[in-house]
Amino acid sequence: MNIEQVEAFLYVAITSSFSKAGEVLYTTQPTISSRIKSLESLLNCKLFDRGNSISLTEEGVAFLPHAKQVLHHLQAGKYAVQRKDFESGGLINISAVFTGAINLLPNLIKEFNIDYPDTKVNVRTGHSNQILDMVLNNQSSFGISRSIYHPKIETIHLFNDQMVLAIYPDHPFKSQKIISIKDLTNEKFIQYARKTTDWALVQNVFDRLNSLQNIVIEIDNIEVAKQMVKNKIGIAILPRSAIKEELTRGCLMELIVSDLPDIQTNYDLIFLKDKTFDSITDTFFNFILKQGSHYPQ
Repeated sequence: MNIEQVEAFLYVAITSSFSKAGEVLYTTQPTISSRIKSLESLLNCKLFDRGNSISLTEEGVAFLPHAKQVLHHLQAGKYAVQRKDFESGGLINISAVFTGAINLLPNLIKEFNIDYPDTKVNVRTGHSNQILDMVLNNQSSFGISRSIYHPKIETIHLFNDQMVLAIYPDHPFKSQKIISIKDLTNEKFIQYARKTTDWALVQNVFDRLNSLQNIVIEIDNIEVAKQMVKNKIGIAILPRSAIKEELTRGCLMELIVSDLPDIQTNYDLIFLKDKTFDSITDTFFNFILKQGSHYPQ
């Protein structure tokens, strides 16, 4: 067993794709396949089910934490050696949608700075189309955005987020566990992220049931939207990851709407095809990928 086999296994597990794993490891899909087959032969078991989608077998799930530990110790050693190369500091230019910037980057950067305290991370925020433009124009080395397609862009999936109904704690609905769309007809709404796919899906449900949303405020900033709900100006359908802390502290409540569809938003790492990162940016990029277990589910 060698480290290339372990890396191939981990990145296929993270990306659910042999080709994506090859791109991250700067090699080809056949090479990744060969490494996985050699590892499976060595372990005398199948690690992945290769159907319409790639998924871990029971043996793969059992092997995964040990593979992560092997790579963790290796990376810790590499970081200790490489750190001397970054003693004078380094600059990482990235971009992120507001949800990613608020809910992911603070903890990621804090942990990264433990090993690289002299590194500066320059973060620019915006909507997904703005993040795409920054990456295309080399204003940022890579971005965190909602799933987006462009022929010059490579993507790696990071996490899914769910849109949920958020109310303030003493709202009249507080004692109800489940309500329906029709129950919301007379409610005042804070409308977040108008004209996005999420908004269109939600609006379509209201239209189909001939229910009208009483929209009192439209806003494109998630933090302002949360404050509006907390101040009892209205209720809102928001990403769960964005209100996780408020739910824990009891500042907001999540309410189940029986006929609201399960709206999942995908968030990806995006970067230019054939993009070559400098050493510190490459280290941070791979650090983000390896923190997958900490992302919202």
